[in-house]
Amino acid sequence: MIFLPVLAMALLDTVAGLRARGFGHKDTKAWHADFTVLVPIYGSARYLENVGYLAQYNARVVLCTTAGETPEFYADLAAIANRHSFNIYRSPSLVTTGSGQRATSGTTRDRIIRDALQIVDTEYVIMLDADSATVRPFDELVGEIREDGYDVTSVRLVIRDEPNWLVKLQRHEYRLAMQLRFIAPWLVSGACHAGRTIALRDVMNRHSLFFQGNDIEFGVIAKTIGYKIGHVPFEILTSAPNTLKAWWRQRLAWSGGEFRLFVTNIRFVIWHPFFWLYGAVIAIGAFPFRWAAVIHPGLPLVGAVGIYYLLVIWLHWRARDRWMLLMPFYSLFSSLVLTPIGLLAYLHMAVKHHNGGVIRPDGRLARHAVS
Repeated sequence: MIFLPVLAMALLDTVAGLRARGFGHKDTKAWHADFTVLVPIYGSARYLENVGYLAQYNARVVLCTTAGETPEFYADLAAIANRHSFNIYRSPSLVTTGSGQRATSGTTRDRIIRDALQIVDTEYVIMLDADSATVRPFDELVGEIREDGYDVTSVRLVIRDEPNWLVKLQRHEYRLAMQLRFIAPWLVSGACHAGRTIALRDVMNRHSLFFQGNDIEFGVIAKTIGYKIGHVPFEILTSAPNTLKAWWRQRLAWSGGEFRLFVTNIRFVIWHPFFWLYGAVIAIGAFPFRWAAVIHPGLPLVGAVGIYYLLVIWLHWRARDRWMLLMPFYSLFSSLVLTPIGLLAYLHMAVKHHNGGVIRPDGRLARHAVS
């Protein structure tokens, strides 16, 4: 039975890899400057790591926060904004997380973005995390979105390289995951996505505001209600956990988000059968078979590792390094340990924040989709 999940993973990644070989950056000279960059920041101003990068966009940047932060936080944020001509938006109905730590659950981040979108008056908007940046200017991204007529666009995340084994493993992991955007552009990334302001505003008004899986939910809603979604392989440089403690905290939360998406919202299998069956059946439902293969090792386990090695080497030969050889074991550990506790992580977040994360594209806050 171990071959079922392995072959499914191989099929998923191989199809994405084959499709990705035919795509790349468009040689376009389209530029468009009518956009706003929304950057959520709360808890502590030290999380705003991309100030130097954002400075080139000055008044087009809006630092989005809550109305319940500390005086020290507001003073730090105001100093940054004044220095670079940024704007600041305070969501009047929200208070801080209170811990001073980066939040990995709750509704704060998405409430801030939902509220801030109501006051944006530019044609396009870019959602950008406080630790992310780009090599190419955003004017090119927005120009390409406008030229292709997209309402919502996913982009390509690239983890900044550093001499840390955990970060290098995650760089390979992200590279594989980003290939999927070529065949499923609605898999937008939370670190950055962009589109027409009226479309992003409409989608966020329908959002459950459940943090983990919020980016995939955004794409699911946009696709379900008929917006034109595309993928632009515009690279966004972002950070990744560089300690085991930070990595574990992030991945534990992610496992809860995956359970929320694939099990709680399994009805979306009708619209996205391959993706949902992969997540619900292969990744979550088949984990007992993976444990059985490890407890009673044999040829199936050897075959699984061999298939994954061949796949990873084939897809990422140009970016090869010694850490690539650990990828099968890295993935196996995640699927053996993190996947089974996704239910507990999800229940903890759902109960704590009184939010089950049920996706309702036509929910109470929904507005009619625009053409």
